Order: sequence, then structure tokens, then C-alpha cells
Amino acid sequence: MITTRVESEQYYITLEMFLADMKRMFANARTYNMHHTVYYKCANRLESFFSGIFQSGLQDNKFQQN
Repeated sequence: MITTRVESEQYYITLEMFLADMKRMFANARTYNMHHTVYYKCANRLESFFSGIFQSGLQDNKFQQN
């Protein structure tokens, strides 16, 4: 679903909307999978990676809203 929304280039009006979907995806992976599964562990690793990329972009002013 997120891929479709990104590709439409019209769904995400704000950066916050995109971030909310990403956070929900990570939370769902943890909610519906046991902590020892690869899905749960990958959700944690991907969320950490995504957060780092996002924070870096904010600091470099790469994410500008019109």
C-alpha cells in the first residue's frame, strides 16, 4: 500500500503523512510477529535505519516542504 501511495505522487501531502505510514508499518510488524522472528527483528533494524536517514535529511535540509 505504501508503494502505491508513493508512486501516485498525490497521496502524501505532507512529510508527516509519509512518516506516520512508515511508523505504522514498523509497529504492525512488531505487533503481529513474535519478538524472536526475522520480521520483528527486521522491523527494528529498518526503523532504526530509516530514522537515521530521516534525521540526517532534516539536519541537511534535504526535506523541504512547499
